[in-house]
Amino acid sequence: MPSHPLTARHRARPLLARLCPASLGLSSALLAAVSVGLPGPASAASGAPAPAPPSIEQLVIQLLQRRPELVREALDELQRREQAAQTRQQGLALAAAAKALYDSSDATVLGNPLGDVTLVEFIDYHCGYCKRLAPAIETLIQRDSQLRVLVKHLPILGPESIAAAQLALSAGQGAAAQQLHKALLSANAIDAASLQAISRQFGLQPVDVVAVNRQLGEVRVLSERLGIQGTPALIVGDVMFRGAVGTEELAAAIAAARRARTAAAAAAAAARRPTPAAHAATTGGSRASSSPLGGLARSDRSGAPLNAALSTESSP
Repeated sequence: MPSHPLTARHRARPLLARLCPASLGLSSALLAAVSVGLPGPASAASGAPAPAPPSIEQLVIQLLQRRPELVREALDELQRREQAAQTRQQGLALAAAAKALYDSSDATVLGNPLGDVTLVEFIDYHCGYCKRLAPAIETLIQRDSQLRVLVKHLPILGPESIAAAQLALSAGQGAAAQQLHKALLSANAIDAASLQAISRQFGLQPVDVVAVNRQLGEVRVLSERLGIQGTPALIVGDVMFRGAVGTEELAAAIAAARRARTAAAAAAAAARRPTPAAHAATTGGSRASSSPLGGLARSDRSGAPLNAALSTESSP
């Protein structure tokens, strides 16, 4: 038995709601098209059967032909949602990996080791973009005395990259390690001969391959957890930059991370501060315990316990 036109119209609404989310701005337009396209009930006087309603697909096609800009709006909304979801997932991944991310034992430390904001940089000494990024990092360090930079070594471009990272880690921490890092970044070539020359220049001992390879393995695992597949990759606060980035963009991210840190510290201090009600309860309790009748172990001037004197006075 054919469906009544009103029944078809009502049946179209939940279907359109599934096909076209309201947030894309399509549902209302499509439902309006359905309402216009579907005929009303047959006239009782004429008794003529109602014509078959157009299909949902036909209505969608007609609507998009009239308003093709809806396609662009839908794609823009889809991109916005995907980026928001990616940002949320990235924030969760960074929070989960925070301990390993800010551990300096497998990194070269630049800037202020006790700085209040940390920039983490994953690099490969064979990477041209990493080399071009080095002046920006140095500028940020010179401008911001409270910036700590952790260089995580992620050699992915061949054996020479691995050898250079091993050499950098073998220098440990301190001024000599920082100068070695700069020498490796500024070297015209990263090959066996240049690495040997740099090693002699800094008077380095033979590399403890087992120890440094363990550190490199930890960085590789960390990069996989964070979805880092290339260099450079930089992290400031809850923001990750993939590829080369400008000095001012990094400076803005550092400033935002510092503001977030300050706000978090203020919120923590406020949470530790007692509320007025709690303060009143505490001071009220103190006054009660200091009243003459509050302590049962107190004595009167004769030296007899006060509670015993009270008991004697109240007896017949």
